[in-house]
Amino acid sequence: MSITKDLLHELFDYKDGQLIRKVNSGTAKIGDIAGCFSRHLGYVLVSANGKQYRLHRLIYIYHYGDIPDKLQIDHINGNRIDNRIDNLRLVTNQENGFNRLTAKGYRWIEKAKKFQARIVLNGKDINLGLFTNENDAREAYLNAKANLHTIENRLWN
Repeated sequence: MSITKDLLHELFDYKDGQLIRKVNSGTAKIGDIAGCFSRHLGYVLVSANGKQYRLHRLIYIYHYGDIPDKLQIDHINGNRIDNRIDNLRLVTNQENGFNRLTAKGYRWIEKAKKFQARIVLNGKDINLGLFTNENDAREAYLNAKANLHTIENRLWN
């Protein structure tokens, strides 16, 4: 049985990004803040209904119900322990990847002896051009990223 909004309301109260236990569970008592930070995963984990869940997913379900298939819950401010409902949003895997700061966005094309800048939007490659200078290629990518990698450009809007 998967976790549901109704079950979460039976087990927990929500307050300021935390779930507060309404029933005893193992060593956890009524009134305890649910969850434990996992350094390995970088998220707060909560045991509920015999399974472990990431807290942000439970908080989303607590407020809105099921998470649609192929969608994820993103922390808007990038802080994985800030689980306030107004800091959580529904995104695609690609949109969640927009948060990564390490994306390069360009590569050296040996045949052309130039740098090619490109970006992916909704599963489609967009060629941003060829550049003799690596910094120009990176700048083209960063400008495209700022304009295209937004929630407004999601495929399913």
